[in-house]
Amino acid sequence: MPEVTPVKDWVKLRENVRRAIGALEVCWRCQRVSECQKYILGNMVLVWLCGGCLTEVHHPQCGRPQTRNRVPHFRKTVSPDRA
Repeated sequence: MPEVTPVKDWVKLRENVRRAIGALEVCWRCQRVSECQKYILGNMVLVWLCGGCLTEVHHPQCGRPQTRNRVPHFRKTVSPDRA
């Protein structure tokens, strides 16, 4: 005869499932449903980020610099008629 699970176990299981589902949010950056954490963007906006996006925000990848020169640097060339 199969073992009958007590009602208390079913209630506990149901509460655990509700808690796990309640912890899920949509990540603001990648739009995936996962367990997200609060992150304040620009000291003004509260967003939810998943673990992967949160680490990328805290540790940005090396690459192009964030600030670019607005004025292009031109080399001075001597034109043939001025030489």
